[in-house]
Amino acid sequence: MPLVVLPAQVADIEPVYDVYFAAFRDEPIIDFLYPGGVDRQAHTEGTKLWWAHDTAPYTIKCLDTDVGKVVGMATWDVFWRPGEDNGWEKPAGIPWLEGKEKERCEAVLRPMWDMRDELFGKHRRYVYLSSMAVHPEHQRRGVGRLLVQWGIDVAEQLGVPTYLESSKPGLRLYESMGFERLTHVRLVHKEEDTGRPDVEVPLMVRMPSAAKGLSFQEWADRCSQ
Repeated sequence: MPLVVLPAQVADIEPVYDVYFAAFRDEPIIDFLYPGGVDRQAHTEGTKLWWAHDTAPYTIKCLDTDVGKVVGMATWDVFWRPGEDNGWEKPAGIPWLEGKEKERCEAVLRPMWDMRDELFGKHRRYVYLSSMAVHPEHQRRGVGRLLVQWGIDVAEQLGVPTYLESSKPGLRLYESMGFERLTHVRLVHKEEDTGRPDVEVPLMVRMPSAAKGLSFQEWADRCSQ
């Protein structure tokens, strides 16, 4: 069945996030982000505002053209601006949560925000896979590979690294597409924050062909000079 990756439009918000919530239905992150369940109407309205005002993210959809159905989605943040400010702003927090639920969720997300700040900050250009989901009924069809390739292609055009936080099941896909695991830094979700056993999050980078064989650390050192 022909699959194609296209930009997601406002009219796609609900079917795109149908895929997202189906794929992550049993994942802990949903409990952290939406501890009381998801108000899909409020989510759709919030997403419209986010798409209208945030200039870095690009949400894409994978469409099964035989049935006209969205079967996968991804959001890529593209920090392409030249000069001293690449457009990255570390999130201030999760605006729809309050109290202990807010603290609990941000304890999970903030280390990832801090790591991006450490690795790239506001001065290094890069492309970041913010989220990716494939509908459970359409996995193992190459949907994820198409969605990842979209970001790689953008990074290649810009001559910048591609960065993501992997799940353990995703490692094989990312490694097969040229990503390497960073070894000089570690990100661990602690049991004291999550209520679950400690889990190390694999941090993956793919260097562009323009880097001419430079490792990520060598590239970062040059960018700092």
